[in-house]
Amino acid sequence: MAAQRTLRPAACLIGAINNDAPTMRLLDRVARSNAPLILGLDSHPGRPFDVTAPGHYASQVAHCPLRYVLGDDLTRACAELAFADGARLAGCLDLLRMPAPEVWVEWSDEIHQRVIHATHCAAELDAASAGRRVGVYLKTSIDGCCAVARTFWAQGFDEAAEVTLSPLESYIDLRGELPEAASIPGVVGGEFAGVGHSADSPLSSLLGHVRFRFDDSWSVFYRAASTDTGAERQVVLDSLAAVARDVPLLLAFFLLLSAKDATRSLAVSRAAINRKRLARGRPPLLDHIEVSASLDRAYESDSAGIDYAARQSPRLHHVRGHLVRRDNRVFWRVPHLRGSAARGMVRSRTVCLSFAKRSAPEARPAHAGPIRLQ
Repeated sequence: MAAQRTLRPAACLIGAINNDAPTMRLLDRVARSNAPLILGLDSHPGRPFDVTAPGHYASQVAHCPLRYVLGDDLTRACAELAFADGARLAGCLDLLRMPAPEVWVEWSDEIHQRVIHATHCAAELDAASAGRRVGVYLKTSIDGCCAVARTFWAQGFDEAAEVTLSPLESYIDLRGELPEAASIPGVVGGEFAGVGHSADSPLSSLLGHVRFRFDDSWSVFYRAASTDTGAERQVVLDSLAAVARDVPLLLAFFLLLSAKDATRSLAVSRAAINRKRLARGRPPLLDHIEVSASLDRAYESDSAGIDYAARQSPRLHHVRGHLVRRDNRVFWRVPHLRGSAARGMVRSRTVCLSFAKRSAPEARPAHAGPIRLQ
């Protein structure tokens, strides 16, 4: 199944909004949307279907207390952790918790899709992802173990670009206490869908903590639009393909966010620009937190050549950064120099993030490993 996010009859669109902001975050566009989406069917003339549109989430995003915008370096790191080394992420899910009762997370889909393709988790690169922004709004449980997420996307930063809302809700349960996946007709009827990955057990393990379902309005529309089982199956598969790979990236981000020394956060206040915008009758922009990776900082270790066991140190060499779990703690061990310069130096390329790489015989062919229904 392709991982492309395309504009299809299942998509909710917002028309252009006219103002002077040259580069607007996706979160701002969602918060300012108010257009309903009314769909019609030839088979049901005179019966409009008012389905969930981005505007239904405008207030939630505008009042969301925690809004993250990921830097490209962190997006890449999260995607690599999820898709190149999913076993390490899956092994830490018991430590992971959602950071707040309501959270918005936004990133570059182009970076995400490139990692998915490079790790052979998708047969083809989604060429249309260039410049596309993706955002997910999550409403979480009190204990931080569960969440219901809704995914949005739009092309670039241009505020005139159409915003799409997935018709699917994503249900995340880190405890794994989820209902069984239904058949295709059941999914169209509003029951839960589950997905796996035929050639990646760790990724399937991560996806085992997620279920997807059409919200009530979209389920009503698809039941009315249904003509045959083939059409139903295609609607379900297309909708799942657009969002299924987002949850592993989100889980990786939440883990790195909680790991010591893994990320850097910068609070972005729109107060100054909003004073000017309000004076000109323009709607305000939203404050948010920009998060980047701090995975490439290197520190020099003691190079005296003597360790506590009085053993002779190796030559000075570079140790790549890596995620480490110690009992109930997760932290990022930054890249550093280890050993004694007196014994020479091992020169190696600096790698910001290190994950297990498959050897050539184990590498999945480009056509293998599709996301599949459970």
